[in-house]
Amino acid sequence: LFTTDSDAPQTKRIAYIGSSNIDAGKQAAEIAKKAMPDGGKCLGFVGLLGADNAKERIEGMKEGLAGTKIELIDVRGDDIDQARAKKNVEDALVASPDVTCMVGFYSYNTPRIYEALRDAGKLGQITVVGFDDDPITLGGVKEGTVAATVVQQPFEWAYQGMKLMAAYLEGDKSGIPENGLIIIPTKIIGKDDVDAYAANLKAMSGN
Repeated sequence: LFTTDSDAPQTKRIAYIGSSNIDAGKQAAEIAKKAMPDGGKCLGFVGLLGADNAKERIEGMKEGLAGTKIELIDVRGDDIDQARAKKNVEDALVASPDVTCMVGFYSYNTPRIYEALRDAGKLGQITVVGFDDDPITLGGVKEGTVAATVVQQPFEWAYQGMKLMAAYLEGDKSGIPENGLIIIPTKIIGKDDVDAYAANLKAMSGN
């Protein structure tokens, strides 16, 4: 058994191939620091507050913001309910007018932030930090209403996973590290690289 995306370290799995969500959270902090040099208050939005990937991304971002004037004051969960995800943002715009930054920790959270800000006429007034590469998120990065987004490399997971699995089945275990963790780095996609990234994504997905 090889795992990708989410790990199962308590099982007898051979290796995990995927992202470090803590590192991804730290990259989200880098986006916020670059976009908000004077500091500010960030509010996060996520699907499942108790999920490991959510907890690790949040933890990584808090670590990355430590010692700065930027604070992640709270994270709201929506239980993977898209309508609730958008409503959480709408409610926050009313209840927390001092929030200057919003973070979408799951792939659909940033698009819902974008839509809520658009509907409220506040696009460009609040710094938006994204995760993953939903077309709405990439469109926001392109137009400058999303500061940047942290993306994973799932095609690379699959490629490395198949390669390592085939080698392992043939008796070659040299590609498996002792801790069983094969981390494929996440990347920050900003306005300068979004067109090239989107074109590459389209080519790899065959669309």
